[in-house]
Amino acid sequence: LASAEKLRDAAARRVEVQVRAELDGASSAISDLEREIMLGVVRPHDLASIEAALFRQVVRNPALAEVTLIHAHRTGYDAEGNPILAPAGRWQLSVFRSGLRGDSPVLTRRIEPGSSEVRQRQMGGALTDGAWVKEGGAPDPTRHLTFMSAASRDVAGAPIWTDLAWSQLDQGLPAEHRRVVVSVQKAVEDGKGRLIGVVRAALLASAIDSVSELRLGPGDPHRIFLTDADGRLITRLSADDRVTLMGDDLRISPARLPPAIALALRGPLLDQEQGVERKGELTVDGERWLATFRALAGSQDWFVGVVVPESAYTRELHALRWRLLLACAVITALVLLGGAAVLIALRRGLGQIEGGAARMRMLDFAPSSTETAFRDVQGVLSGLEQAKTALRGMGKYAPLDLVRELYAQNREPALGGELRELSILFSDLEGFTSLSERLSPDELAQALGLYLEAMTAAIRSCGGTIDKFIGDAVMALWNAPSLRPDHARLACSAILACRSATARLYASSAWKDLPPLRTRFGVHRDVVMVGHFGAPERFSYTALGDGVNLASRLESLCKQYEVDRIVSQPVVDAARGEFLFRRLDCVAVKGRTAGVWVHELLGAPGDEIGNLRAARAYEAALDAYTTRDFAASIAVLAQHPGDGPSRVLLARCRDLLERPPPPHWNGVYVAVAK
Repeated sequence: LASAEKLRDAAARRVEVQVRAELDGASSAISDLEREIMLGVVRPHDLASIEAALFRQVVRNPALAEVTLIHAHRTGYDAEGNPILAPAGRWQLSVFRSGLRGDSPVLTRRIEPGSSEVRQRQMGGALTDGAWVKEGGAPDPTRHLTFMSAASRDVAGAPIWTDLAWSQLDQGLPAEHRRVVVSVQKAVEDGKGRLIGVVRAALLASAIDSVSELRLGPGDPHRIFLTDADGRLITRLSADDRVTLMGDDLRISPARLPPAIALALRGPLLDQEQGVERKGELTVDGERWLATFRALAGSQDWFVGVVVPESAYTRELHALRWRLLLACAVITALVLLGGAAVLIALRRGLGQIEGGAARMRMLDFAPSSTETAFRDVQGVLSGLEQAKTALRGMGKYAPLDLVRELYAQNREPALGGELRELSILFSDLEGFTSLSERLSPDELAQALGLYLEAMTAAIRSCGGTIDKFIGDAVMALWNAPSLRPDHARLACSAILACRSATARLYASSAWKDLPPLRTRFGVHRDVVMVGHFGAPERFSYTALGDGVNLASRLESLCKQYEVDRIVSQPVVDAARGEFLFRRLDCVAVKGRTAGVWVHELLGAPGDEIGNLRAARAYEAALDAYTTRDFAASIAVLAQHPGDGPSRVLLARCRDLLERPPPPHWNGVYVAVAK
């Protein structure tokens, strides 16, 4: 029975993780859009840019029913904390699925006060497919409670989750054709704290219905469901169940409710005084059942329910007792003949367990065979394999070195971090937005997957840790979680390895007839905070601090200087002698007042560097520029019209020659763009 309790707890936790993952899909859609706006990937006042961003989120996640941006300019708050909006710039853009299925055609609706139109796409249609069709009049979308609540002063930009509800996009449809969703809305601001609008992401309720089909193994008797604190079902138990309005809430009206579940829903286990986890026993038609309810964190007072007949556990125990008695009789009769064979087989099985445990202690999580003559030994071996599978799976979401470190130290991750010197890399893909407009969603996903696979392999081959993917951008770290004394050199090597890996990809048949793309890199070395950050229920191992922001800014500078790889002076100081660099400029990036010397990574000694002569001439011209000898700098730079940085500095010198800088000018270039 203790094992039964553990199995029920495990089932409840698995359902909690599954539901949380589905709900996080809606939150992630909003976070991705907000991040793209902050980074300038999406232009918040450009309807085409917003439509492309919303379209990406919907096609990426089949469980999403819609993603909507209600746009407005906030000028202040009234006495009750409600937003005061400017008359102009009020509109709504929604990208949504036209049906109940995740593969339904994706449509776009554009609403302005007094008018509404929809872009009709066929199944699998691309972003710009389909014509706009007028739908008639429409109210001001900013008057809806969804917008007013999320944009109010009291909410302060926090996400607002709803319970089960009819989709707002289906208001004009009969109830049997309306979709049931769980939605989250959040006010989104730009980098200056100005309101962009309110983003709403709605998740199809059918995405969480699958929890009722979860089984712990073949022939599993456990029945799993979601309910609220009043004993009303959240998920369907069968395809015949219907959604019904119960009071003010949408709930499931089951066509056939199993007696054990019905009794559990009416029993005292859902009493509010019971705590987060509630366990008890039921009697149904003379048969004992075991029940568990577990509160679902972050939901609208939802609970995971698990019921199972007690006989599912005791039946096996009784059968095992009789099998053991029979085995004892046989063993007694054949002990002299079979004892040696049994001991040899048992020793071999125990050796497999010991070997598997030893490999795990050595942080080797590779799969191993579980074949053995003893079922109990096989169960232990299977448990070890499941643990290794989970650890390998964690390695796909968190740095594998971090997973191994936590396993070796036998500890769980905890919120917090430490100051450590890191080398931080940011990359971005030039021309990806225009490429995405040419490709179907599947083709776009495949191309992006191939590109990120090549980048990831190259970075890991140089000892780097992938921090996160931001659309087509990559953030990577060196010297965390594993210490790398030469982390600056490794980061520079990673840039060259990424260029080689992507060049091979573009030349391969897998890239098909797509054009090669240009990747820009920025690397900075600094002492930053690195560790586990986030909420108690969900961590992210990442780095924070001014040094991280500067690394991101260096990547953006590549476009201004017409190069594709820029590193800071601290990186050059640590990797000097291992690579060839071009001193580009002393720049005060956006958000900083002090200047920092930035360099172009040209390559490694012995590499064929076509622009080396131009780079050295550029450095001489830069010295003349910093001493205000602009004419001398122009004379040198004009000899290299094919060199991007030379063209940039030449234009600047000509401008300064016509309009000389003030006496206190120190040669620092102030970058006004990110």
